[in-house]
Amino acid sequence: MGRAVRRGELLRWLGWLVVANTLVLSLIALRYLDVGDLADGWAARTFGVAMFFAHFLSVALIPLLPVMLLALIAPLRHVVVPLAWAINVVLSCLLLVDTVVFQQYRFHLSGALVSLFFSDASAETFEFSTLMKIQAGLIALGVALAHAVLARLVWRFVTRTPHRRDGYAVAGAFVVLLLGTNLYHAYADAAGRGAVTRQTQLLPGYEPLTAKGFLADRGYEVARAPRTETDGGALDYPREPLDTHRPAERPNILFIVIDSWRGDAMNARVSPRIAEFARENTRFTRHYSGGNATRMGMFSLFYGIPGTYWQSALNSSTRPALVDRLQALGYDFGIFRSAPLSSPEFDRTLFAHMPDLRMESEGHSSPARDIDANRDFIAYLDDRDPATDPPFFGLVFHDSPHAYDLPDDAPRPFQPSWDAVNYLSLDEDTDPTGLHNLYRNSVHFVDGLIGKVFDKLEAEGLMDETIVIVTGDHGQEFNDLGLNYWGHNGNFSRYQTRVPMIVHWPGRSEPGRRVEHLTSFFDVAPTLLDHALGVDNAYRATSVGHDLFEPAERLPLIMARYRRHAAMTEDGFIEFPPIGPVKAVDRDYRPREDGPSPAAIKNTLEQMTRFRETD
Repeated sequence: MGRAVRRGELLRWLGWLVVANTLVLSLIALRYLDVGDLADGWAARTFGVAMFFAHFLSVALIPLLPVMLLALIAPLRHVVVPLAWAINVVLSCLLLVDTVVFQQYRFHLSGALVSLFFSDASAETFEFSTLMKIQAGLIALGVALAHAVLARLVWRFVTRTPHRRDGYAVAGAFVVLLLGTNLYHAYADAAGRGAVTRQTQLLPGYEPLTAKGFLADRGYEVARAPRTETDGGALDYPREPLDTHRPAERPNILFIVIDSWRGDAMNARVSPRIAEFARENTRFTRHYSGGNATRMGMFSLFYGIPGTYWQSALNSSTRPALVDRLQALGYDFGIFRSAPLSSPEFDRTLFAHMPDLRMESEGHSSPARDIDANRDFIAYLDDRDPATDPPFFGLVFHDSPHAYDLPDDAPRPFQPSWDAVNYLSLDEDTDPTGLHNLYRNSVHFVDGLIGKVFDKLEAEGLMDETIVIVTGDHGQEFNDLGLNYWGHNGNFSRYQTRVPMIVHWPGRSEPGRRVEHLTSFFDVAPTLLDHALGVDNAYRATSVGHDLFEPAERLPLIMARYRRHAAMTEDGFIEFPPIGPVKAVDRDYRPREDGPSPAAIKNTLEQMTRFRETD
């Protein structure tokens, strides 16, 4: 095995291995068609089929280029063969994982997601059952064995056909395939043929050639489609210096947030303590998050602007106007999050430049960390001296429903209930009852913890001087639409974005009041700035929101996730994918024949550019 072999022989083996792995990856990628379709029409369909082979040719070839260079320099079979085998195993496993992610959430793996999985916060962020880990391990083992067999078969083919020249013809065909698909995509994009370009969203990391700018600069007429990304540009937030006065009173402000708390999981059975609290205060019954994931939900809650600005705020470490104003008024901060404060990077956004942040909770599970965060907040209140200490801003953020978890000895009133969730078992035929009941049991557990916070506030006489906001960062879906969506981060429907909102505001909220008009997280920060923190600017200076307590025209309502966003309208949603044209769906995420409203698109883009520097 250690002898040097002919360079040509080893390079031929690597070349044919690329061909074989292109076919393997393309076959795996057919799983994307379970939730997406190739376009109709012979030209668009032909491009779609060619797109699969061309993209996975690139995926199979590029990682092996360094191995080919190594084979050219030092043709050692015992080094080159295992290295090529390992690369192909990793590629296949990553693609399999991506197909699972795409089927459930409709987005692809990203560098940020992969790095998060391998970070120190992985254990707190991703919680998998033992059965799922065993299944994943067996699948990985099977992939490794299959690639070992494939490598052996390709080696036998190469050694038994030393004089065949078929490889040159295949290489030439692949060059034509790569050039043809890219050139045709550039033409389709310039001509506005969305049926062609939309297919590229099926494949991970596919960035085909576009030439609109090149053609337009040379006088050619190109289709003018709405922009789908406005991530560029520096952040201009707030849009003007805050005009302020010192408020007569400085109330304490407390945000209590439950991760993945969907709107219909707030009732007397699921969350009895919070339901009792809601009956004594004001409940907003049509309240929406600004996203379908923690990052974007919390961003919209604190900043009052769409999650499409997240990356710019992170890059510049720009804090919310709400937090800046609280600090200017001398508030003390008590931040108690179950999951690490750095995942997502709230220590570099919501609470940037703030010293002595409590970065994480203790415990080896979400329930244990929830208990720790809740206990530490109550201890924080114990340590305060109301006669001398400044007012406080508090955040208590529970995570257990996100993990579908609760302590072994906690009550489980909803049955039948699963004991754990196996994401690999979820599909369109799965009965959601057991998983949904597990989720509700977890919310019921967190409700008991929050009840202890209510009790403490009452015992210390703080309710009369504290604004308490109880909500969820986003919702959670259990295939409610019948489209095989599970959890969150998959679509922007009411199941993943509508959340409870209960407000206790001394002198402003009313016991038993139910606010029926549409509200969102974009309304919370500007309402606090206006009515509690002495900011006199118009709401447009700091947010896209309105007074939480007053009816207003709030649509379109922008909702974001990691690389995608949508606008909720009267008729449904306008989705803005990272690549390709916008598309319109109804409230149940079925395609709409009338297409997106140009006025709604214009309004959406205005909100997404309002806080960008234009000079």
